[in-house]
Amino acid sequence: MLTRRRQLTIVCLLIASLFVACSKHESVRSSATDDVGHVPVETVRFANLPYADHTYSSIGVAKGWFKDVGIDLQVNTIKIEDAVPSLESGAYDVVSLPPGVLFSSYDTAPDLCSFVFGDMFQGFAIMAQPGRGYKTYTEYRNAGMTHSDAIRGVVGQMKGKIFAYPTENAIKPFIDLALQKGGLSRRDVKSIVLDDPLTMIAMRNKQADFQVGGVPSRIELQKEGFVPILSSIDLAKGALPSPDSKELASILENGWAMKKDRYRSNPALALRLASVNYRIMKFMATNQDEAISIHMAYLSKVTGQKFTAEDGRIIYNDLDPFVTFEDQKPWFYDKTNPLYYANVNGAILNSFIADKVYKNKPPSVEDVIFDDDTYRELLRLKLATNEVLEKFKTNPSSDGRIAQEIVEAQRFYDAYDFYDANRLASAAWHDATAK
Repeated sequence: MLTRRRQLTIVCLLIASLFVACSKHESVRSSATDDVGHVPVETVRFANLPYADHTYSSIGVAKGWFKDVGIDLQVNTIKIEDAVPSLESGAYDVVSLPPGVLFSSYDTAPDLCSFVFGDMFQGFAIMAQPGRGYKTYTEYRNAGMTHSDAIRGVVGQMKGKIFAYPTENAIKPFIDLALQKGGLSRRDVKSIVLDDPLTMIAMRNKQADFQVGGVPSRIELQKEGFVPILSSIDLAKGALPSPDSKELASILENGWAMKKDRYRSNPALALRLASVNYRIMKFMATNQDEAISIHMAYLSKVTGQKFTAEDGRIIYNDLDPFVTFEDQKPWFYDKTNPLYYANVNGAILNSFIADKVYKNKPPSVEDVIFDDDTYRELLRLKLATNEVLEKFKTNPSSDGRIAQEIVEAQRFYDAYDFYDANRLASAAWHDATAK
């Protein structure tokens, strides 16, 4: 059964689509003859957080892809604590942030939503000293072990060994869950609890056998040859496809957020923004070196910390894989997949409920996550557009104007802007069948 939120959102998206279907002919005809694909320019004030998984919009800006869909993106970088207030106050129209920030702020900011996902933050990792024969989760799995036995094998290597980790409370649930799944507890290891930079020093000086830390320490140690033997995503691979799975609470499907009323009143904007998001995802997958070059240069600029191509490859391939439109489909259509959006985000939400974050009635996943509606509408428009384009491939039009509409529709289609692709393809079909 559809929730009230989803019913309202679908109605708004369908109204936008109906507008395309009913008025596209007039809107296209109002453009100059040589400007069939013109999209009116709309300014969007956009904020990045100063992290690798929240600055990838820089690629779209550098490539001119926001301008391609009529978006003048005015970009700034802000601190994570300013993300929700900036959206609430209207200082920014869109902010890249983890949905968990929206869940945790729901009591005071219930009018915000996440509307498109980009990457999967794969969470924390247990790092091991190299050259000592420690095996990884993947190696155990490749040797034929079950998921559970592979985790027990990895964690069993830590018994009686020195384990360094920081004082940060955010990391403790991963540590305890990993040890528990492996049949151990913190009593079974020799713990060294230090500030995160000091845990790296302990590993470099061989004063610790294993370490868990934040993102910067993970990147640095991995570059230096230390081995990630078990990560949050490894735990999640065997999780039950349920919001009650604790393993899923330590991974994130990151994305972009805006006010709900903006999303509902201007669905074309949300769909166009989402199209650029997915165009960037595809580029990261097919042109990784160029994407990393643009992305790491921007990240270095806004953080003042030097990020190299090697850093970028670790981020893209191990820490924060960016997921294409095609590969995100199971997140929205396969409820038996642990990474289904309601499972991952439900697990995060349940962790906040368990921690008694809410003074009022807690939100549901559907109160905050609109990404599924965006994805489903883009996919619907893609399929509808493809049907029209296939008809024209079979029976091409000799009319120059119609041919131009089809060329522009294909251009938008290839750029994941299925909204404007459908607008122009439908206009071309109207023109062709009206003759």
